[in-house]
Amino acid sequence: MKLIFKIAVSGLLTLLTSAPGFAQVKTKEPQKPVTEQRSFDPNKATNPPSGPSFYISPVEGSKGMFSVLLSDNGGKTLAGTFSLQQIEVFEAVLEAAKAFALTDEKVGSGKPITTRLMDQHEWSLFVDVSKIGNQSRFYVSLVTLTGRLTAEAGEITRGSKKEPSALLLTILSQIQQAKASLKPLQ
Repeated sequence: MKLIFKIAVSGLLTLLTSAPGFAQVKTKEPQKPVTEQRSFDPNKATNPPSGPSFYISPVEGSKGMFSVLLSDNGGKTLAGTFSLQQIEVFEAVLEAAKAFALTDEKVGSGKPITTRLMDQHEWSLFVDVSKIGNQSRFYVSLVTLTGRLTAEAGEITRGSKKEPSALLLTILSQIQQAKASLKPLQ
């Protein structure tokens, strides 16, 4: 709480001391003639992405740190910054969840059986796998200092010849790509 107060006070002082400088600067730029008019067509407007999603990217200027964003079906999002070691643990948890989902171990017949996969020392990211019949459903959770968010991460059908396309698999791929993009910098 003290840290938040210090940050707020610091930001306010910075704003108050820099505001008079903005008022003193007066520059006039010649106006350019309008050569093209653009109109807004609501029929061609695109909606923002909806549904659960995941984003990861190396933090520029911070070696071995990653920015992660998770969103759920309800439009809630949660962001956090994680170390390379945390991302490697999360990758291992995702791999284990994928492997577990493809087995017939702990499958519910009348009601789904849910199994949580997580590292015992790293609780920031974990996966729940819910199994019933030949279906395995994934739920990915992210925990940061600002909260916790769980998002549906798709499902796979065990024994299907069709290639699985769950969000969990996309998350795993994005993590591997983000880690690979960091390798030349190390």
